[in-house]
Parts: sequence; C-alpha cells; structure tokens
Amino acid sequence: MSTGRILVIGGTGATGAEAVRHLLARGAQVRVVTRDPSAAADNPALQGAELVAGDSSQPETLKEAFEDVEKVYLVPPTHPGWDETQSAIIDMAAAAGVRHLVKLSVFEADPDEPSLILRFHHRGEQEIERHGMAFTHIRANSFFQNVLLLDAPAVQAQSCFYSCVGDAKFAKIDARDIGEVVAKVLTEPGHENRTYELTGPAALSYDDIAAELSRACGREIRYVDMPPEDYAALLTSVGVPQWLAEEFATLYGRGKQRAGASARTTSTVEDLLGRPPRSFADWAREHADLLRAV
Repeated sequence: MSTGRILVIGGTGATGAEAVRHLLARGAQVRVVTRDPSAAADNPALQGAELVAGDSSQPETLKEAFEDVEKVYLVPPTHPGWDETQSAIIDMAAAAGVRHLVKLSVFEADPDEPSLILRFHHRGEQEIERHGMAFTHIRANSFFQNVLLLDAPAVQAQSCFYSCVGDAKFAKIDARDIGEVVAKVLTEPGHENRTYELTGPAALSYDDIAAELSRACGREIRYVDMPPEDYAALLTSVGVPQWLAEEFATLYGRGKQRAGASARTTSTVEDLLGRPPRSFADWAREHADLLRAV
C-alpha cells in the first residue's frame, strides 16, 4: 500500500528491523536512521531502505532525517536519561509536521511504578498525545529475544539463567510479531489514536520457560531466582551498566511485574495479523543452536 515516507528510529533493533522488512514488502518508502549506515547496509532486512546517519541518543543529529517524513516509528534509545531524549525526538517530530507517530512502548506502562522503563514510556505516550499528532502506542510485553540478550551466556556455560521475578508469569512475545504489527499500523488506515497491547499466546513462568528451553536444547536448563539486589550485582559483574542493571532489577523484582501484571494475554496480534502470535516453544526450537552448551 502506497504511503508517504516513513522514518524508522531504531531500525537496526529487534522490532525495528522487522518493521522495516515488512514495510518494504508493502511498498513503503522507508528511511532508517542509524549510527553506521555502511554497517546497516549489510542487514538483509534493511536492503531497499534509505539509510541516513544519525544517533537517536543525540537528537540534534536527527534533523535531516525528519525532512519530508509523513510517519515515524520510534523505538526510544536506551541510555541514562533517555526520557529527555525521547521528549526531544517527539518535539522534533511535531515540529517537522509528522502526521502519525507510532511509538514502541511497554506493557503496563505506568507513571506511578518504581521502574524507569514503565514511567518513561508512559510519559512519552502522553507527550505525543499533547502534541496533537495521530498516534499509535505499541504496548508490548517482554520479548522472547531477551533470552539471547541477557541469558544466553549462562544457559550455554551453566545450563541455567537468572532473574528476580519469583513465580510471576509473563505473556512474552516474539519481537518479529511486533515489527509486523507496526508495519500494518503504518500502512493501513484505522489505527490512528489507538493503544495496542501486544502479547504472546500464553503466560509462562520462568520455570515454564526453563522447561521449554530444556526441551528445545535437549538438556536440563534451570531457572535460578534471586533477590533483586543480587540480580543487579550479577548483571553488573557481566558488564551491564550499573544504571541498567538496577533498572532491570527494579522492573522485574520490585514492582507490579513481579506481582504478575504481565501475565495477561491479549488477542491483539491475531486480531491485526489474522494469525496467532508465535509461541515461545517454537522460538526456542528455532534458536536452540544459539543456546548450545559450551
């Protein structure tokens, strides 16, 4: 479906690259802002997109990227103080005359939670709405892909993974499903001024996730629960920045996520795409080689 130029901020990430792939398949004009256009050119999902230099953590570098842009998919950057950066990017979009801004948000965004992620995403949603642009807030549950981001080294070396969620369940989702939803929202009418809550098909505890990983990898993999402060210390010991380690410990161990708020499932992915969301079991089988013991 033909539409005006779409700018993707965060187009090399898990949801952004998939959104770009589906946007291009739909015939959209896509511009991706990236720190390194030459490296991004090697990403098969981005081939056919216009790649421009810019750093979303430094909004002043994005001015040219917004030229002649009708719609935006914004994946906020992750760095200390990213709420202010997010605000600056939203202001730039409004000043550039962007007609529709689709923002990756978070399931259960909440201004009153201790987690920066839950608070900052809620703040971004409100700022977009105050500007008067058409919006779509993509409130996505935690990604399957976070297993590779945070847990793969421990799974490979120790056949276990760690967190501080207790027995809470999460209706985690494949980031590829999010990207496909984003492409549909940006290229078809009727999605303006909506908030979409995206989940996978089932709520799983981390013990359930360990069981699925065990079946996929052909060996026992355990989940090890620990207090939030110990989890933060573990993350920093393997190179996660202190502020981010504390945030993960707070997000998962000190608020409503640990109390089970992310266990709720929705039918939104199937309603929009006409098929069920991918299951964690299928994802685990697909990625078992990346979790092989070392």
